[in-house]
Amino acid sequence: MGDAVDSIFEKAIEYLEREDRRLETLAKLGKTLNFDRDGFAATARALSYVVMGGVLEDFMRELPTAISNELEAMQLERKHLPVTLISVIEARDFKRSGNESVASLIARAEVVLKIGGHGTDLRVATQLDDAFKLADGTTISEKHFSALWLILGLADDWKNRPTDSLLLSEIQEKRNDVAHWKRDPVTIGRSKTVKDLRDMVVKLIDLLQHVQLYISDWLGGLSRVVRDQ
Repeated sequence: MGDAVDSIFEKAIEYLEREDRRLETLAKLGKTLNFDRDGFAATARALSYVVMGGVLEDFMRELPTAISNELEAMQLERKHLPVTLISVIEARDFKRSGNESVASLIARAEVVLKIGGHGTDLRVATQLDDAFKLADGTTISEKHFSALWLILGLADDWKNRPTDSLLLSEIQEKRNDVAHWKRDPVTIGRSKTVKDLRDMVVKLIDLLQHVQLYISDWLGGLSRVVRDQ
């Protein structure tokens, strides 16, 4: 995998490992508190949801650009890319085909022709369209990972564990509750122990490493194609 793509994963994992160390420190401090009447420790635990959600948003914001730059540097013929990447490469045509005008009819026909001719497209893949954005202003959830998997045509499943959908759902919900004060952070913090949160951080790190492995294999396969062109 390219250094730029690797660095995105390394930064996200580094932030999560730092969060794990923070939680470990909280656990040690908690032993000195007889009673957290004002919820200071609970609020500090609730912050973990904001950290995990923020790390995922930063990750999804930067990863598409790094992948795009890597593909551009390969000078790869388009026919070697998964056909699902047409949804990104030809994003402007998709946008032009959204109404019932004659121009939209032509745009739709052009998209179909490009899909049909993808297997013999010898044009070099350049910078992907700006449409390859995974951070869309919403809190990161299962749909963002599903989109990444589908667009890149990756094999198997984006999930590392069967429970990863629930993991992301909980982070999404409680991150929003804390960040937008939909619920008292003290209440949210008191619903989880430090051990619970550290387990979530570890599972999130495992998920990112799982994604890194698949994208690394995918880019490695494309690199081998370039050498054989």
